[in-house]
Amino acid sequence: MATTYLFVPWLIPRLKAQGIVGRDLNKPDKPEVAEMGGIAVVVGFFVGVSVIYAFDGIESVDLFNISLSAVLGAAFVGMMDDLFDMRQRHKAILPFIIALPFGVAVDPHFVLPHVPLIGSVDVNFGILMPIMAAFAVTCAANAANMLEGFNGLGTGLGIIMSVTLIMLCMIHGRLDGVYLLVPLLGTLIAFLYFNKYPAKIFPGDTMMLFVGATLAVAGILSNLHVQTVFIFLPLIVEFFLKMRGKFEAENYCSRAGNAHLVYKGRIESMTHVFMKRFRVDEQELVAIIWGIEIVVCALAVSVDLML
Repeated sequence: MATTYLFVPWLIPRLKAQGIVGRDLNKPDKPEVAEMGGIAVVVGFFVGVSVIYAFDGIESVDLFNISLSAVLGAAFVGMMDDLFDMRQRHKAILPFIIALPFGVAVDPHFVLPHVPLIGSVDVNFGILMPIMAAFAVTCAANAANMLEGFNGLGTGLGIIMSVTLIMLCMIHGRLDGVYLLVPLLGTLIAFLYFNKYPAKIFPGDTMMLFVGATLAVAGILSNLHVQTVFIFLPLIVEFFLKMRGKFEAENYCSRAGNAHLVYKGRIESMTHVFMKRFRVDEQELVAIIWGIEIVVCALAVSVDLML
């Protein structure tokens, strides 16, 4: 947390000096804001992981290292996209390839949640597990990148989902994923201070692909496959809405007034729904999406406890 908090103020002027900026299209004056702030999140995350390595023993070091390669690979793909504007299919294929070693390393056995009268079901995907795990990581990485575009939105969603997964890990006593989730949570909280309205820095694909991949990897490590998919539901809905527009739609308003955001056009995002149907400003819109995610995560924890 401290690393990210101290690193961002140093990073902002240097990104601007290099012309790595984006316009905040949801503001009336469309100011330029430093882009690719995910660098600070990735750096802060790996400092946190290094502290864990130094002071808390990790049982399966090899698996943990392979897990880090998968999430770092997603961050690298995001950084390339921020710099070179990669095609959508490349953002889908590259994280998949990078995550394949992680898929090979994870246990092909996983236990579905306990259901009354049925009990727990042990599923073994065998040789299909590498493909399934890598596919899950790349889907999560790209899904996390779909619902972004407003100050603090993606960062806040990452915080909510990280807290939920940490709770589920503690409930089930499966702590492998916690070693990733705690550093992720700390660095996202620090980054939100600079990314909240009015944003001084944007996360970029560097952070969003990294966050989605880390959440997926942590869920797989802690054998919380179903629960992880559940908390991704708003992002899955966003994926299908984006698919309506062949993934070309952006989460920006058509016009930003002083009082509220206006959207005119086909609904191809959850954000479009609220801008089109209600009078909301940017902070209210972000709070609504956060609220939806909080409800989904609360349901995930409640249902898990009941089962």
